[in-house]
Parts: sequence; C-alpha cells; structure tokens
Amino acid sequence: MSNRTNCIATLTLMGLALCAAPATADTITPVSVSNVQVDWSQGEGTTTTPAGSIYYAGPIVFTIAGTPTIVWCDDLYNDVYIGSSDQYYETDAKDANAYLYNSSLTESEQTTVDQDVAGLAYKGTILAEADGLTSTTGAEYQVAIWEVEYPGLTDTDSTFQSGVNGLIGQASADYSAMLAGGYTYGELESPGCGRAPGSITYTNGCQTQGQIFVHDPVPEPSSLPMLLAGLGLIGGAFYFGRKKVLAS
Repeated sequence: MSNRTNCIATLTLMGLALCAAPATADTITPVSVSNVQVDWSQGEGTTTTPAGSIYYAGPIVFTIAGTPTIVWCDDLYNDVYIGSSDQYYETDAKDANAYLYNSSLTESEQTTVDQDVAGLAYKGTILAEADGLTSTTGAEYQVAIWEVEYPGLTDTDSTFQSGVNGLIGQASADYSAMLAGGYTYGELESPGCGRAPGSITYTNGCQTQGQIFVHDPVPEPSSLPMLLAGLGLIGGAFYFGRKKVLAS
C-alpha cells in the first residue's frame, strides 16, 4: 500500500472514529432545583380514594440551571412546596423505572406501568408546554399517572374519573409517540434518610419525593457538516499524497 493510500486510510479511520464516538454521561446527576411553581390554569385540586383531598394536581415547574422544566409527581404520598428549592438527583429511564417499581406486579405488568406513566408524562408535557391544558385536563393527566401506579385509586368525581380513564386508555399510544418523536424520560428524586439516589422506589417509607420528566429529543447531526468534514479529509489526503509525488 502506498504512502498516499496509507494517508487516506488513516484520515478516513480517524473521521469514522470521531463520528462514531458515543457521548458518555452519568446516569445520576446532582441538580439544584429552585422556585418550584404550579400552574393553576392547567391544574386543580382533586379528591381521590383512598388518598383523600389533594391540594393540587397538574404539571409542576422546576427551575433547573435557570431553565423551567415541567415535571409530574409520581409519589402521591409526599409533597413539594410552592417556591421551594432543594437538591435533587436526575436519573435516566432505567432508574425512573426502578423508582416506579412495585413488587406486587409481574415483570410484564411492571413494564406496562413504566411505559404508561412515561406516555402520560410525555403527552401531558407536550400539552402543558403549549398551554394546551385546562385546569381539569391537567389534573386528569396527573391523577392518571397516580392511578396507573397505585391500583385501586379512584377519584370521587365520576365525570373527572371518566376523563382519567380515557387518558389511561391512550397511554400506550402516547408512549409509542414519545419514542417515535425521539423523546426519553427520566426521574428527579430527592431521597431521604440516607438512601442513595437511584436506589429508592415510590413505595419506600423513608424518602422525600420523585418526579418524572421528559427529555426533549437530541437533534440529529446535520448531514452537511458531516459531508464537508468528509470532503476535507479526502482533500487533505489528496494534498499530502500529491506533495509526496511532486517531491519524488
């Protein structure tokens, strides 16, 4: 193989390596949450059994690194407070599923729960970001998440419960739409009593709170810069090869 060919092969392999190198990230990242807010125009109070009266159900806004982030409560029996700030831990979908774990379910049932909760969080978030929820429908999305997690939970308002049932029936399709749109989901959890992030579930008696949230899709790299980079590699290889020929 000539020196010119060697140069082309080396540069090409370098280009492929750079393009193929995966981004790495920790699955548990400490984040500082500030200015917790609720949106009463997209949520309201509800009464469910056996949980009782709920002050607010709907999308919650956490400010993380200056960016408002919509989250959904997946821990019915613990509270967050309007205006509060706290240290949370951001996890990936795997740890979100671990947080949602219910030992009374089969593996297949648990998978359905995980996916339905994610689908509801996705659809509710998309609508909330567009101010497309009413106070009632926003509350229905939140209660639907809780009812998927907690078998036997039901709202005392039959009309409201009918709306919740409809959302639960669409949750699987919403999850498929989430995947098709390139979205992923994760967990923001604030563990208590010395529990390690990523090791708690919503059924643990000693922890603070968990919220599920949806990641926007990561933009695909543009084909034009990739093409230009490839042409640059080929041009560089040609230049060095031609220089070698002229020098001989």
